[in-house]
Amino acid sequence: MFKATDYEEILKFKNPIFIDLRSEGEFEDGTILGAISMPILSNEERKIVGTLYASGDVKGAKEKGVEFFAPKLTDYYKRISQMEEDHEVVLFCSRGGFRSTALFNLLKTLGHNVYKLNYGYKSYRKYVLNFMETFKDYKYVVLKGYTGCGKTEILKELRKRGENVLDLEGLARHRGSLFGGVGMGFQPSQKTFESELMESFKSFKPGPVFVEGESPRIGSINLPSELIKAMAKTDKVFLIEDTIERRTERIKSDYLNDYGLEKKEEIISALENLKRYISVKRYENYLKLVDEENFDLIIKDLMIKYYDANYSINKDKIFYKILNEDIKKSCDTILNTLK
Repeated sequence: MFKATDYEEILKFKNPIFIDLRSEGEFEDGTILGAISMPILSNEERKIVGTLYASGDVKGAKEKGVEFFAPKLTDYYKRISQMEEDHEVVLFCSRGGFRSTALFNLLKTLGHNVYKLNYGYKSYRKYVLNFMETFKDYKYVVLKGYTGCGKTEILKELRKRGENVLDLEGLARHRGSLFGGVGMGFQPSQKTFESELMESFKSFKPGPVFVEGESPRIGSINLPSELIKAMAKTDKVFLIEDTIERRTERIKSDYLNDYGLEKKEEIISALENLKRYISVKRYENYLKLVDEENFDLIIKDLMIKYYDANYSINKDKIFYKILNEDIKKSCDTILNTLK
């Protein structure tokens, strides 16, 4: 009845707000960044309607869907009407089908200036995936180095100076090691990570992108293959080095800030995951040291005997080495070397 709007056209709107009409589970798996969840059907309701539809009872599925949504209609109508005062309201479901179309047509019939995303979340995901193909077109400056050498701090300082910084670990909410999730909370879904990654690239000005060298996987997040390939091709790889003592202090600052029972449990859980890679004796000794809060000894032992031993650096590809005695001086060196 009324025409849907393509995502590229919506990007031209002055102040759009997206309303995700899919179930809570679909929303959690990934949505348009900033979207508000207003499910037409809950997880359980969607399951019931889907079962009816799959059995061939299309009429029954529609009737049940209307039955489930009817009690929510008044509240949704009021909320959307209020949002219209300051935003272009964009409704979407999975593929632009029944859930978004039914509410969209009703609101348009009642004279509301709302929009429906053409082909729903599926079209947005297509846009994200197409955008990720452009990662190969950027020039990358990659920072490599052993755990605790200060790569993250250097990236933060470079960002303060206005450089393009891609904080993969920040976006993934994980530091990329077996202990990488300690104190970081839950990781985003893969789809949410990719959306946030796209928005990071959209914010960049012309010039190189500074990024920490990562493995293809950060915790539960897989880095896009185009990004991995592009980073691997760069000839601008800086090796960041530092002393064991300063590395230890950085790791303590990153991992043990606000140390308490919750963090202790996270550390013990990480050690449990590490157990298959080390001897039983070392594992039991680490647990003892955790109880004693002797973290300096744990960190130094893990760095020397595990992390440094397993972190591979192709020294033939190193463009420049920096001893990171001072973060600001290290940034000066990087930027001056690139001139």
